[in-house]
Amino acid sequence: MVGKLLKHELIRIARIAAVPAAAMVGLAIILRISLINSEVDSVTAIVIGFYSLSVVATIFVCAWVGITRFYRTLFTSEGYMTLSLPVTADQLILSKLLSSLIAVVCGVVVCVLSALILAIGQDVSVWQIIGEVFNEIFSIFPLLAQAIGGLALFEIILLLIVMIPESLLLFYLVMSIGQLFTGKANRTVISVAVYFIGAFVWSLIYTLIGMPLLTSASNVSPHLALWIMIIFTIAVDVASYFIVRYIIKNKVNLIA
Repeated sequence: MVGKLLKHELIRIARIAAVPAAAMVGLAIILRISLINSEVDSVTAIVIGFYSLSVVATIFVCAWVGITRFYRTLFTSEGYMTLSLPVTADQLILSKLLSSLIAVVCGVVVCVLSALILAIGQDVSVWQIIGEVFNEIFSIFPLLAQAIGGLALFEIILLLIVMIPESLLLFYLVMSIGQLFTGKANRTVISVAVYFIGAFVWSLIYTLIGMPLLTSASNVSPHLALWIMIIFTIAVDVASYFIVRYIIKNKVNLIA
């Protein structure tokens, strides 16, 4: 069932994200044609500016649509249909989370492909550029492992992996808490207030507790500090997930 939900979510996200993505690819083609003579005039400079904006817009839309669809399909009038499906809260959360992550990854891939369009017709082939990029990426890992140690590299990669869903789950948590209040305006205000209050509390906790703790742990061992961050991030992920799950199962307050 998660697969069906995921497919539906990706289709809905793609319908919106396809607009800036298509604009980005089109601008990349126009820019490549305009650079045939290797001359950058005022028109080309304008196209470069719009292309840069389209790259940012593509990534932003992929992330934003995935986040807003969580709220729209669960906590507005669409929630009556969504919550009537024979699916569990876990399946709904996982499908939303995975679709958002996949959409962002696909957005990055499209941005890279549009950048490769600019390399067509250059002295080196596109495949050579791709090969060099991958060679550079893979050459970083041995250098990092040699500089900081293989275990530390593994810990950093693990930390990055557990941090990936954290931001999305925190957005889901903020929106889930905000929907507990009646009225569209109230929900928006409460959600924004929860976000900024949470950010303030987190910065305060990090400054007063987190930073001294990590500093003391680093003096003992850098690995200890990394594992504290990993465990804390996993705890935030798990806590956010189960709070959102509880709200969806027991505290949904639908509005039209």
